[in-house]
Amino acid sequence: KCDWSSDVCSSDLKLSGEVQELMGDEEFMSYVESRFVKADEEAVKKVILDATLHLKHALAHYRLNNDELEEAAKLFNETAKEIKEIAYENYLINSGWALRVEAIKGSLAGDDLVRLVNGFRQLYEETFSKEHFRITAIYLSATSSTLGGYLVSLALTGNYEMINELLEEHLWVLNADKQFSVLTRLMLNALLRPRGGLSGELEGMLSVNPEELIDAFEPYMRSEFLLALRVALGITKPDMYAISVAMNDNAAVVQLRGQLINAFRGLLSKKLGLLKEPSADALFNEFEGLVNGLDGKSLVQLIAPANSMARLALMLRALINGDERLAKAHALIGAVSVSGKLLTRLFLEAYRACRDLGSEGCDLKNDKFRRAIAGLFFLHV
Repeated sequence: KCDWSSDVCSSDLKLSGEVQELMGDEEFMSYVESRFVKADEEAVKKVILDATLHLKHALAHYRLNNDELEEAAKLFNETAKEIKEIAYENYLINSGWALRVEAIKGSLAGDDLVRLVNGFRQLYEETFSKEHFRITAIYLSATSSTLGGYLVSLALTGNYEMINELLEEHLWVLNADKQFSVLTRLMLNALLRPRGGLSGELEGMLSVNPEELIDAFEPYMRSEFLLALRVALGITKPDMYAISVAMNDNAAVVQLRGQLINAFRGLLSKKLGLLKEPSADALFNEFEGLVNGLDGKSLVQLIAPANSMARLALMLRALINGDERLAKAHALIGAVSVSGKLLTRLFLEAYRACRDLGSEGCDLKNDKFRRAIAGLFFLHV
């Protein structure tokens, strides 16, 4: 039997003994018969292998979320290799995850960045190969993710020409996954705009209007704040009392500020071991200071996200619009509200990188800050 707590099963799973044992199990064979025309030894082996690789993929994500990056990269690479001949789209997905783990683990500079770009280029070429490319939901989702990673790695190198070429040819593929598309275009705006990398045509392809952002992330916004968020982003006209916060009604704003500050205090108390800040009180005071300086429309954007991907999208939008205070608040509440060691670390690193710039603020021309937000992007796309 495989001991998942200490090691990962090899793909053969010692099949010779396992297959014979399982073929004598009526309930298991009934399951095999439901999936295959002929429930023979080869079908049983495939079922076992599928289950093994599924578990290995799940274990890789567990290691990743726990910030065990070496182990996660190894598992994603192993899974990709073993599943390539069985399900090519899953090979692409696991290969993409392996690359993104390397991006997070590395420096996103120098030789590390060169290797990352080369890795994404190779995966891009495999993804779009005539032999394998097909228009199915899972394949297009994997393709959109690969393309997004390749584009952002190119943006970190300043290769604007290649980005433009790829978008002209494959923008429809990037748009196949609305969330990946919006997050990628926001990230490219954040990286390219401050360094003059947006031509008129490229700027048009990368623009993200508020309607697109809400359309992509509506399932991951808190429903009770969705209408107020639409008002805050200028999508809906204010005609209901429920959106009084977005219109800066004083009483509602004060109430929401208090709600956010109290929620942060509770979340912070559960995260002290992971944050590694010298003083929890100092971190709380920083958040309180940020929130006290936000108006109703910003407070709505801060409280609306229900997951880290939606929060990152709104954080990037704030950065693009020069709203440093809101971006810092997003990063700080992101660090204490997410599960998993890695997300906590990456949000906090983005916050610290911004805070440590001092008078420069969240400077998107600063390499350290650019790499910090890129790390968050690679974990989500």
